[in-house]
Amino acid sequence: MRNVTALLILACAGVVTFATGAAAEPLPLINDLEAAAKIAREQRAPLFVAFTLKRCPYCNTARREYWAPMNGSDRWRGKVVMVELMMDGPPALKDFDGKATTARDFAKRYAVSSAPTVLVFDGDGVLAAQPLVGLASVDFYGAYLEQAIEAGLAKTRAAANPAGVK
Repeated sequence: MRNVTALLILACAGVVTFATGAAAEPLPLINDLEAAAKIAREQRAPLFVAFTLKRCPYCNTARREYWAPMNGSDRWRGKVVMVELMMDGPPALKDFDGKATTARDFAKRYAVSSAPTVLVFDGDGVLAAQPLVGLASVDFYGAYLEQAIEAGLAKTRAAANPAGVK
């Protein structure tokens, strides 16, 4: 009976991976936002920054269930640059202007006081979507993430094409 249960679990896991088409790819931990923004500008894509804490169980859930699968998804590849910023991580951080700061001070600058919080920026470091604070509704969290990325993508592409030329 145990073998049958184990096989069913493995089969279901395979179906979920096949259905989503996404191999989980953890978000890279960032310490240079200037470089990340440059990549976002080159790709004409928004910059998705997940503010986290090391021992945050909600952050772990968001990483595992949402961010890593999205980061590995063909749907979002090339459309968004996704990174993670640990607010209690290494103290050295380069902000969008290339100035030295700390992760905690950078978070304060954007009024990030809880984790997880997701901010979506354009390639110039300007907020491009409403902040997504917490993991209150896991039923809708994925949709909220997609809306934030889509809003960032629309703003980024519009800024890169102010005349509206197709």
